[in-house]
Amino acid sequence: MLKSLALALLTATPALSWDGFGHQTVGYVAQKYFTASANATFGALIGLNSTFDIGDAAAWADTIRGSENMPWSKNWHFINPKGDDPDKHICVLNYTLDCVASNCIIAAIMNQTSILLDTERPSIDRRNATMWLLHFFGDLHQPMHASGFKLGGNMVRPVCWDSVAPCPGGRWNLHAIWDSAIPRKLRGLPEETTPAQDKAAAVAWAGDVYARQQQAGGVGGVEEVCADLQGPGCILAYAAESNRLTCTNAMKNGEAWVKNNDLSKEYYEENAKVVEDRVAKAGLRLAAWMNAVVRVLDAKAEGKSMWMGDL
Repeated sequence: MLKSLALALLTATPALSWDGFGHQTVGYVAQKYFTASANATFGALIGLNSTFDIGDAAAWADTIRGSENMPWSKNWHFINPKGDDPDKHICVLNYTLDCVASNCIIAAIMNQTSILLDTERPSIDRRNATMWLLHFFGDLHQPMHASGFKLGGNMVRPVCWDSVAPCPGGRWNLHAIWDSAIPRKLRGLPEETTPAQDKAAAVAWAGDVYARQQQAGGVGGVEEVCADLQGPGCILAYAAESNRLTCTNAMKNGEAWVKNNDLSKEYYEENAKVVEDRVAKAGLRLAAWMNAVVRVLDAKAEGKSMWMGDL
């Protein structure tokens, strides 16, 4: 299974984000910060159980992406800023110009949030909206999902990873390096694993992330994280943060350097902590967003009026 996934990551189309176990990790981190009401609400809405948990729900969107049922959803996983040129150290995101026809991850997060908040919508729509949101916060924090340079790095290829021959060469593209190669090396995972191994790795990673966040002090104040559900401001800021990392990290030395060096060496050492930081922030920020959603839903259930911007 993982072998076919790894091969899929190398295609020219926008790839999966963070690998399957990365999305699971984001979900598990977020759940550690969910309020009791959020846990109950999403557990019932999704139908979480011992065989389909929050990590599985966070990874779901990639399992149906581009399928016959939802082919239109593929553009929801990313935004490709048109002005990006990391070779010239230019990384800039313009929401109005870059999210054409509201067909990008920022608009998708806002739209799915609206669906989840609409208690008149069919339960299947709200269930899917919940799982879209669990997934999209992971995508949002992967720098290549907010880069417009060569389809988010998919066309920066071939690049080398653990190469046995001189570079340039190899079967990877830059997007896949960030999706799969760096996080797997970071957690000591081989390229081919079973779903059970991935899930165990995700649970362990989430536990380590959460422990470090608590040790840092103050990070556990999830209520202080930006979660204004009324507009795209918070989400846009997160996307812009990811976009900047294309210039400061992913391609700071330019395309030629990336294609002529083994990225499992110096490049990995420089970016492993960046990957872990993005996964950690994705989980924390996802929790803040979902807790805010539940506060609105709880207020509605109690017959109270609440402005989302007051959360």
